[in-house]
Amino acid sequence: MTLNIYWRLDPAADPQRSEPRNWPLPALARDRRVSHQNRFDYYLQVGQAAAQTAFDGLFVRHRIEADESRIIAAIVARAVPRLTVVAEFPVSVGSAVYAAKQATTFQRSTHGRLGWAIAPDAEPAIRKAEADFVDEDDLGRRLDEFLTVARGVHQQRPFSYKGAHFEVENGGFDAPLNRVPFPRIFLQGEGEQALAVSTRHADVHLFQPAPADALAHGVARLQALTGGRIGAGLIQPLLIREDKASAERDAKGRDLAPGTLLASYDEAAEQLAGIVHAGISELVLEAGPSLEEAYRIGQHLLPRLRELTATVRAAA
Repeated sequence: MTLNIYWRLDPAADPQRSEPRNWPLPALARDRRVSHQNRFDYYLQVGQAAAQTAFDGLFVRHRIEADESRIIAAIVARAVPRLTVVAEFPVSVGSAVYAAKQATTFQRSTHGRLGWAIAPDAEPAIRKAEADFVDEDDLGRRLDEFLTVARGVHQQRPFSYKGAHFEVENGGFDAPLNRVPFPRIFLQGEGEQALAVSTRHADVHLFQPAPADALAHGVARLQALTGGRIGAGLIQPLLIREDKASAERDAKGRDLAPGTLLASYDEAAEQLAGIVHAGISELVLEAGPSLEEAYRIGQHLLPRLRELTATVRAAA
């Protein structure tokens, strides 16, 4: 089993970072930064930190209030050649055909380093703010159709399809667009319905943080449904330090994400290694601030974790 470890970038986090109007400087300080530096230089720094500390890829989270994840992903991928870049976005973005065409262009420009992470359905008020008025009961069907059409036009010509949300007649891509791989699909969600959708469309199903026995049960259920064809992943927020007391001290006053792993480097490596041994093959790690923590976790956690999971990779 190959273990892939990704760093997760939240474009909405640390909103003052590299936004020229938000640079907090004392009144008498002189700003030496050039005028063309902006937020995207920060995204590139995070991507470079992930590459330099041996992460396998970068996840770019979808946030309605922040920059568009697929554009961030494209900019980072061209500037940081080694990383796989996974852009998270909702299926409410529009045409499945056009999304697939964007993906082929991305793949051609980066030699196949794009992944798609479909964002979980937001609350109704948030979806309406994104001009998404599809009924709650129909969201699963729309997701199924979106991925059916996107993969269909990439793999077949002519391709025709008629559904409730998408319709194509004699579509499909010609060469060279159809010569690149379709993006790896990362889906997430809890319960049997989410697993069923992943069974039809996903390359990886991402689980949320949970006790080890619950994760092991979810992985076993996924493998039973798919015969091991789909990888199991975990989105894991972290706050880790040299010792647990330091981590607990730094956690005071912070608004931590649900399921945040609060531990020392050694403890975190052992817990994550146990999860890997239970069948998790894709780890999506996150912490804030993203740039500094990418270096910290890449330098202190990843070597420990890879050493502990070497036997799993060797056995595979």
